[in-house]
Amino acid sequence: MIELVTIDFKVLYFVLVGLFFLGLLFWGLYEINKTKKSRLEAVSESDINEPIETHINQKTHEKQSKKRARKNIETRFIFLRRFFIPVVVLFAGLFALLPFMSALSAAYVSVVAGGITVLVGIAARPFIENAFAGIVITLSQPIRINDTVVIDNMYGTVERITLTYTVIKIWNWRRFHIPNSRFLQKEFENLSTGEELEWTHVSFHVSPRSDIEKVKMLAIEAIKNDHLLPNDEPTFWVTDLTDRSIECWIAGWAETPPEAWSLRTTTRENLAKSLSKHKIDFQMSRAHASFEGDFLGANVQGVPRL
Repeated sequence: MIELVTIDFKVLYFVLVGLFFLGLLFWGLYEINKTKKSRLEAVSESDINEPIETHINQKTHEKQSKKRARKNIETRFIFLRRFFIPVVVLFAGLFALLPFMSALSAAYVSVVAGGITVLVGIAARPFIENAFAGIVITLSQPIRINDTVVIDNMYGTVERITLTYTVIKIWNWRRFHIPNSRFLQKEFENLSTGEELEWTHVSFHVSPRSDIEKVKMLAIEAIKNDHLLPNDEPTFWVTDLTDRSIECWIAGWAETPPEAWSLRTTTRENLAKSLSKHKIDFQMSRAHASFEGDFLGANVQGVPRL
């Protein structure tokens, strides 16, 4: 007579839960290491751009920036592994204890769970919010290290992405720290995604008495500098015409956001010199331009725009 071997349901349940979560653990660690490797390779192959051009040793600065970026990525993924393993173990333990939950009082379980939730929520809420936001940024990559961004009307480069905050190096090399939870709630422009090239323009106003053909010629000459994309033909527009001023745009393409910044500043400088030299009244202000009364082109007002 064949003797049937009976297996306790709880033992089988423990085995299945253990195998499932063990497989989940190994798969998760494999994906984390794979993603980390791809991010490190991307940093090694990336170009390091500053918000604006400065007189620095580019090779040394690029080496230091890539070293800092690799260290930053390794730190984030070390935390991700350390966070992932306890979470998997915790859920494995909870699932393993499910068959025994019926033996515990519902009121006791509710009190313990509620107390833990309140304590964690009060003591660690900011950290947990920023940590989860940091994980989202790490995995979804709305921004990456060395991306050029415009956020809160500030123009700069993403220097670091830590577990709890992101560091933006703005155009004057000051650092702007944004908690990750707030960063995900902000609207920002990433100039390093999408088109590889950067289209940019300079807006200025001239007097209605100006010779517009001459203004067009001078504007095109002004934008043809070292920062304009080679072989690119700039475009000139008259964008507004009133009884007080003529608004003009001169536009062209640059290779990177920092080159676009330099293209704008150099073009403005060239325009100021050229228009003043040819006695053309002009103004480069955000405010509504007006040429009532005497206005000399050399008295340029306003500040450079992004």
